[in-house]
Amino acid sequence: MGVVSEGEDVLARWSDGLLYLGNVKRVDVVKQCCLVRFEDNSEFWVLRKDIHSCNNFPVNVTVIPLFLVVSGYHPQCHTPTIDPEVDSNSWICRQCVFAVATKRGGALKRGRFARLMQLMKLRLPYQLSSLDWDPQHLTNQQQCYCYCAGPGEWNLKMLQCGSCGQWFHEACTQCLTKPLLYGDRFYQFQCSICTNGPETIQRLPMTWVDLAHLVLYHLSLCCKRKYFDFDHEIMSFTNENWESLLLGTRCAAALTALVLTRRLYLSFRFVSGKEIKKKKCLFGLQVRAPPPLSSDSSPLIADQPVSITHRRRSAEQGPR
Repeated sequence: MGVVSEGEDVLARWSDGLLYLGNVKRVDVVKQCCLVRFEDNSEFWVLRKDIHSCNNFPVNVTVIPLFLVVSGYHPQCHTPTIDPEVDSNSWICRQCVFAVATKRGGALKRGRFARLMQLMKLRLPYQLSSLDWDPQHLTNQQQCYCYCAGPGEWNLKMLQCGSCGQWFHEACTQCLTKPLLYGDRFYQFQCSICTNGPETIQRLPMTWVDLAHLVLYHLSLCCKRKYFDFDHEIMSFTNENWESLLLGTRCAAALTALVLTRRLYLSFRFVSGKEIKKKKCLFGLQVRAPPPLSSDSSPLIADQPVSITHRRRSAEQGPR
């Protein structure tokens, strides 16, 4: 990885899987992290493993770079290993492929970088078995996730592979047809490592309670509020994102509204405005946590995971 120093321009990988330009303000050698000031003047501690020096990029550092210096890698050290007969003038490293191909809503699906990314996703640049996970397999101590080995937070637009259990950023996956909602785990997903090829994904069924819970959780993170108007916010969002939510035949709006309101009033997961002496058309979550899967053996998780790169940061924004 090399050494970075104070005042150096770097690209730091955020918990959404994307790289952002910043400048190193402090270096903590003991904790192996750096205080990075990003372009919006926000400052956060970032693990050293998630920082890449812009000195390695032969382009202007004010833009996302396209190519790394080829001589920066031993053929056997790069993942995947470099063919000794490869054309050094056209070869592109893993880091640059991911910098270009990753996007909000899902990585590129077509073109040269998409094909290169798919090939590089067949091997992880770390040992999955070496990660130390919490009992619920939601976070690991190394803050190492996905194909990119970057940081992440399971409840912020990530998919968990049903085979290996690792979590993958929305931005690094190439199988999505619609952007993920925050806390949406209602997918059967298999990563490229486990399929030894393209990822597979299938929508899992949701109950009406789960649907209402997911919408409220997503809105609460996006809008930083607890209570939402049923007609103007909850139903409006549900109708606008129906395909992303259920991927099935759409019910009549009147029936959807009727069923949702009954679930919001009757389920223990929600609180209505009437209960707290507010407008009865307002609803919120009893506990701001993602909806649980039927396979979950644990109760709702109230505390959101906090990583060294994502402290006190808006859930819908990375550094700019």
